[in-house]
Amino acid sequence: MNSPLVSILIPAYNRPDTLRIALESVLEQTYSNLEIIICDDSTNNEVQKMLMPYLHEDVRIKYFKNDKNLYLGNWHKCFNLASGLFVNYLMDDDVFHKEKIERMLYYYQNFENISLVTSYRNIINEQGEILPPIYASRKLYEETRILDGYDLANHMLSRCLNVIGEPTTVLFHKKDLIHPFGTFNGRQYSLLNDVASWLNLLSKGKAVYIADGLSSLRKHQSQNNQELTRTSMTEWLDIVIASRDQGYLHSDVLFRSALHAYRLSIQGRPQIHTDLERIEALLSSLNG
Repeated sequence: MNSPLVSILIPAYNRPDTLRIALESVLEQTYSNLEIIICDDSTNNEVQKMLMPYLHEDVRIKYFKNDKNLYLGNWHKCFNLASGLFVNYLMDDDVFHKEKIERMLYYYQNFENISLVTSYRNIINEQGEILPPIYASRKLYEETRILDGYDLANHMLSRCLNVIGEPTTVLFHKKDLIHPFGTFNGRQYSLLNDVASWLNLLSKGKAVYIADGLSSLRKHQSQNNQELTRTSMTEWLDIVIASRDQGYLHSDVLFRSALHAYRLSIQGRPQIHTDLERIEALLSSLNG
């Protein structure tokens, strides 16, 4: 545990320019015992061409070009190829702070029963400039805290907000994720695969929230897809309901809060009217 191997997993797709920046942020880490696994789901060879000089210079980088698009399977491929004791995903348009891995690993090395370490994350634009935080990324606390896993999960679920962060944000023990990334309660989630995995991890122990920004989430125009937004919102309701089977939102008060928060979040979205009907049925059952 003095210097365990940490696997940085990068599912790449058609973004060589931002991938270069993401990769550089890994190579600049103050913690050096890393392997960097890049699984390339791109439709062309631009990522591969960009990476060639890096592959010759640093043996820690392991590159795999998929013969066909694997989509979510690319995430699983990265994970299955990892040899590290710890795992941290890195999206190919995000960035690590140079001390991210060292500072997060500290809590696993010095505290017991830690199953997830996250932090505040910065929001950046296409040029890498820091933007004001979005609603979900606002600081949870002004100081670093160790939290009960179920308490943090309930805080997230009852607000329908991923306050823990995107895949780039979290460092975890590989052995603790026994189901494929994004699988929760027997279902593979696509757009909420991070939330699904955080719920699996939080059931195993405590979480650490570091108040400093140790990663940056890049926002850009290609993410503004209303159909994806609609699908992710529906997944929120599914995951809220499924979480009760796994011991989260154990009280009716918490479950009701989660349903009300979801209903508020979809106001003005008539295309999700079936979700409103599901919520009303669930609330009616709670009221007896």
